[in-house]
Amino acid sequence: MQKCVRIMASRVEQIHNILTKLKAGHDGVEGCLLVTAQGLPIDSALDSKADEDLISAMTAAISSVSERVTQEMGKGQINNISILGDYGYIILLDVAARAVLTVLAKTDANLGLIFLLAKKSCNQLAELI
Repeated sequence: MQKCVRIMASRVEQIHNILTKLKAGHDGVEGCLLVTAQGLPIDSALDSKADEDLISAMTAAISSVSERVTQEMGKGQINNISILGDYGYIILLDVAARAVLTVLAKTDANLGLIFLLAKKSCNQLAELI
């Protein structure tokens, strides 16, 4: 039992390290959140006091509806979802069809670099979840 707990803790730590590294990897990234496809929070690297449970549920809903729309419109699988608000971007990326990585970015951020870093993080997270 002790060994199993260590393995789980190690996996949780690895996930947190990936999210923290993504946030620190570019000054345009304000935070990130990993949620299950069902909308439950897994872990985050957020500075805000936002309600992670609510954000997780809404993230999963946006992802699910967007997936359905792209299928109905014959556009294949979703690669990412980008939302531009007055104060920045919200970017959603699929993680092995089991989770959604949400990245918060500044309005003037280099989105190409952020997408590159986020995709790399998704590949690492897919191995852990």
